[in-house]
Amino acid sequence: MKRRDLLTWMGFGTLAGVGGELLFRARATGDALSMPFAPGAQSSFAPDVELALHAGPGDVQILPGARTHVWTYTGRVVKGPPETLQELPGSYLGPIIRVRTGQKIRILFTHDLPEPTIVHWHGLHVPAPMDGHPRFMIARGQTYVYEFEVINRAGTYWYHPHHHNRTGPQVYAGLAGLLIVSDEAEAALDLPSGTDELCWVIQDREFDRGNQFIYRAGMPTAMNGFLGDRVLVNGQERPSLALGTRAYRVRLLNGSNSRIYKLAWDDDTPITLIGTDGGLLERPGPRPYLTLAPGERADLILDLRQHRVGANVGLRSLPFSGVESGMGMGMGRMMGSASALPNGAPLSILTVQVQRRETSRFQLPVRLSTFDASWQPEETGRATPRLFAVTSGGMQWLLNGRTFDMESVASNETVALGSKEVWEFANLGGGMMGMRMAHPLHVHGRQFRILSRQVDPALAKDWESLRGGFTDEGWKDTVLVMPGERVRVLMHFTRYPGLFLYHCHNLEHEDMGMMRNYRVTG
Repeated sequence: MKRRDLLTWMGFGTLAGVGGELLFRARATGDALSMPFAPGAQSSFAPDVELALHAGPGDVQILPGARTHVWTYTGRVVKGPPETLQELPGSYLGPIIRVRTGQKIRILFTHDLPEPTIVHWHGLHVPAPMDGHPRFMIARGQTYVYEFEVINRAGTYWYHPHHHNRTGPQVYAGLAGLLIVSDEAEAALDLPSGTDELCWVIQDREFDRGNQFIYRAGMPTAMNGFLGDRVLVNGQERPSLALGTRAYRVRLLNGSNSRIYKLAWDDDTPITLIGTDGGLLERPGPRPYLTLAPGERADLILDLRQHRVGANVGLRSLPFSGVESGMGMGMGRMMGSASALPNGAPLSILTVQVQRRETSRFQLPVRLSTFDASWQPEETGRATPRLFAVTSGGMQWLLNGRTFDMESVASNETVALGSKEVWEFANLGGGMMGMRMAHPLHVHGRQFRILSRQVDPALAKDWESLRGGFTDEGWKDTVLVMPGERVRVLMHFTRYPGLFLYHCHNLEHEDMGMMRNYRVTG
């Protein structure tokens, strides 16, 4: 570990061990470092909420017959409101963590897994040592203490492991959960809440005859990403939900390893989008469908007040093309690894049954947020973009021709604290028989704004099959970059210096090294 990272770490938190002794163990390029620390002796951090979070093996009923072995997060509230943790009955997913902007949070994370792990708080703006970088992985029986203030605005975020080379298998085994932030501005809108708020995590899985998950490793999966042949929502296959004739708020997460969804209601009701990765939009907007890539979230209003009792409304993923192109697109099929449900296949996700007549006075606000007022796109007109090119070579996906190294930072991956920059993600493809694929690119540690998209005219037809569902008008931390596309985003490096990650959120691509560090200095 570099000395400046260690000093930064000592200023922000500690690691806890067994029997009250605190232990810091960071896996770096050399030997691990241990640093004893007495509880409370060096930290003045006073949490409003303290949670104990544990990862370990379990088993759940997903399909009829044998129970499925999983890895799962469990938790308990040590200090703070009991409603901070909300369990999902019958699901392998971790508890929903509900916090408020301005709260100081301490989370004591332990695990009982046969391999190291760490937790990343996807979408949260936290100090670098609290972000879940794989150099901070801990072994079985150790504890990592996260301490941070929630400075994000209200929105739907999530948490998952970040073990380099093993993020895909660990998430696939069941390690994921939602983290929901609320604030006063959102509360004043009186959006549907409580039992009128629905949280849906969409994932695909493959099972063997004994109802156990199958994870197909090997080069074809690494290059294409894992695609299962069954779709689960909150860990259950195509659930049917009994609802009333009222308005519901739906929080959606694409928690799949690599599958992209083109989501629509099967009665042709428009999708009413109110929020994206970074919280509420300025105004709600209808659209015919929603494109959701791995790691992306969306916030919707499902209004059933005009539906008759007895009606069924299905959520489905429509067919699409264009997320892979070139001669290399058939590599997985040629090598016998293709899923029975390739990316773009039509899918049934879940069914809503309108079972009871109810009344609701909910009125969708015309204006949801004024947060966009802080964004001034005209300031970036003269900015020279910092280029991050997606390419391939040597049977590997690359970022600017480089693969992941635990601590290395290239010259074009260092930025100044407080600066504003335009980053351009260019999905140039090439290599490997001209193979091109869509890549959902995720930046740790901050939200960004999407400024523009430009696509190769030769690929525009397929690009159009998903374009109408892009959620570009909100604050984002993950953006889908299609083959032949260039996407420019506005980055503002506020608050925290240190080493952060950017990577493809196709988890198999991330694990094979399509991930890099960037450093914020200041």
